[in-house]
Amino acid sequence: MDRRIEEHLAYLSAVRGLSSRTVRSYREDLERFEVFLAAAGADADEVGTRELRAFAAELVSEGKAASSVNRALSAVRGYYRYRVRFGAMAIDPSRDLESLSARRKLPRFLFEADADAFISGVSGDDFRSVRDRAILELLYSTGCRVGEAAGLTLDRLDLAGGTARVRGKGSKERIVFLAQPARSALAAYLSMRAARVARSGTETRRRGGTVGARAASEGSEGDFLFVNARGGRLTERGIEWLIEGYAERAGLRARVTPHSFRHSFATHLVGRGADIRVVQELLGHSSVSTTQIYTHVDMERLRKVYDQAHPHGGRGK
Repeated sequence: MDRRIEEHLAYLSAVRGLSSRTVRSYREDLERFEVFLAAAGADADEVGTRELRAFAAELVSEGKAASSVNRALSAVRGYYRYRVRFGAMAIDPSRDLESLSARRKLPRFLFEADADAFISGVSGDDFRSVRDRAILELLYSTGCRVGEAAGLTLDRLDLAGGTARVRGKGSKERIVFLAQPARSALAAYLSMRAARVARSGTETRRRGGTVGARAASEGSEGDFLFVNARGGRLTERGIEWLIEGYAERAGLRARVTPHSFRHSFATHLVGRGADIRVVQELLGHSSVSTTQIYTHVDMERLRKVYDQAHPHGGRGK
């Protein structure tokens, strides 16, 4: 990959504090942009708006969804903002680049009874079951992103006070609240976690193992709240994988992900009358327009219930 793009991605990670997942997405989009530039025989810093529009048109011709095209254009805009900001370019060629109009999809969520049933379905008193139940309760109670849950450390958890400090996009911190079911599940997990981490450390010393360079630079793996069976940090993908597994075993046809619990958290709050700006703060959204989607989700739910329950509901369809 072009050195200039690599420097931009490093800046997003180290300075802007974007998550590894977001940086990975930008990398994929910018790699696709590089392929376009190579085919056109153009240099990234010498193209104009016309070439960038041609790039968008090529993505459309490949059958990319409007959301995918807009994500790629966002990555390109970010690259040029970086180049202008640090003096390598005088003019931003993407400043007049328009996004495609796209209908915003309503997020998938679980109804209240379904969310309770999903969490209750994780039974057992072994380490994994107790840990997984604590993860699900935390996700539903707080509306955290999966990266925020995976990155949560012990020192940021206050079980007695029923709160946790999570680090979201752009390394912004916010306080989230732990409902009693989440506090109980986390308390049960913490005792088992301590034993698992201690045992893992003992086994490592017996084998003569050492802490890896990455772990040494980021702090002990034992600092993270959620750990895997070996006592190391449970990754975002690990959390996604276990939730997908429970959904499959439950025979659910709809896809359930960690984000499903975030959507459910927001939808249920709005549905029970929570102010949209309060929900915005709880989710860590920088703009209320992002949170506004949950008012539409709730209206969609009300319409569905109405059509099913009212004697004349849905007759006009």
